[in-house]
Amino acid sequence: MPGWTVEVSPNKPAVTRAQLTTTADLTRLIFDLTEWVTPKVTTVSKPDRVIVDLPEVEFRIDPASGKNGKGLVKAYRFGLFRSKQSRIVIDTNGPVHVKTARVEGRKQPKLIIELTRIKSGQPTAPTAQPAPADLRPTQFEDPPTLVAASNARPVIVIDPGHGGLDPGAVGSTGLLEKDVVLSVARRLKTLLDQTGRYVVVLTRDRDIFVPLQQRVDISRRHKANLFISLHADAVPEESLAGLVRGASIYTLSEFASNEQARRLAEKENAVDLLAGLAPASLDTQDEVRNILIDLLRRETDTFSAEFSNLLTNELRKHMKLARDPQRSAAFLVLQQAESPSVLIELGYMSNEEDQKLLQSLEWQTNIARAIVAAVDAFFAKRAMGAVHVP
Repeated sequence: MPGWTVEVSPNKPAVTRAQLTTTADLTRLIFDLTEWVTPKVTTVSKPDRVIVDLPEVEFRIDPASGKNGKGLVKAYRFGLFRSKQSRIVIDTNGPVHVKTARVEGRKQPKLIIELTRIKSGQPTAPTAQPAPADLRPTQFEDPPTLVAASNARPVIVIDPGHGGLDPGAVGSTGLLEKDVVLSVARRLKTLLDQTGRYVVVLTRDRDIFVPLQQRVDISRRHKANLFISLHADAVPEESLAGLVRGASIYTLSEFASNEQARRLAEKENAVDLLAGLAPASLDTQDEVRNILIDLLRRETDTFSAEFSNLLTNELRKHMKLARDPQRSAAFLVLQQAESPSVLIELGYMSNEEDQKLLQSLEWQTNIARAIVAAVDAFFAKRAMGAVHVP
């Protein structure tokens, strides 16, 4: 049984099948549609990609179907990019010319994208074919601005990683990191709301892509007193998949605590590229260093470390932790001078034992309860003056 499901909406266009074919001179991607849509196509370099923007559509196909490419396509991915806008990102083997990007057929429309190797002086992308006037999609809309409640309760921002066209790590059963962390985030929010002691904000509450900078901006806009980013890791080496498992907790540091932490931060900091965006703007070592100086001045790093200690103690009661579970690295999403911040890797999608736990709703609830206990302990210390939160 696949690890992915789709909530079918009769009111949205949908992609029901994807095909990738190739000849010696041409690579063709065909997406079967339930309704006519208008594609907007652009090409970008470093790395080479073709970006296909659509009005919001449902992708009723396996999220991992584009993992293995052929011809001029290395891989492709798809999903909700922002409110009312979906996106297909095609990674290519070098610069390509988009020979065509059109929708054909009224009763059974198909989005057809044809790629050829680029020739000297040849443009890369054509003008997208317009839809018939009576089938034009509505205009895209920007996501609504979130506003925090105005009261004395601490504000906690929960950040479920990845989302939309960025699935994150993928388990052997098709289980997606983006779905696991969103499920845990929702359970955590419900439990925190039930205490009545906190204002709780999610950086995303559905399967949508949220750039790293926007996640940080949401936290700053709400003046968060605590920021918790949720993820699930994976090791690329199959030989290590059965050996490496358990949760880990990361705080911000200019220098990674070990090589594994450095590689993980590098991977997480590059997720905007997966969506066809430029790397996140918080990207220079000078800026990292300046933020860290500010963190030291405000003692926010001390608060983050304190919460990491409490979190480790609570999680240890309910789950296996990785070796040396408290780690640090230069995660862009944790670069917040105003808020104590941690990133939790809930386990390894590449490990069968962890994967079984990650998809267990009972386990997710127990982990959410452990995080709530750590949050309560953290703010109880604040009330006693043992921990000062800005």
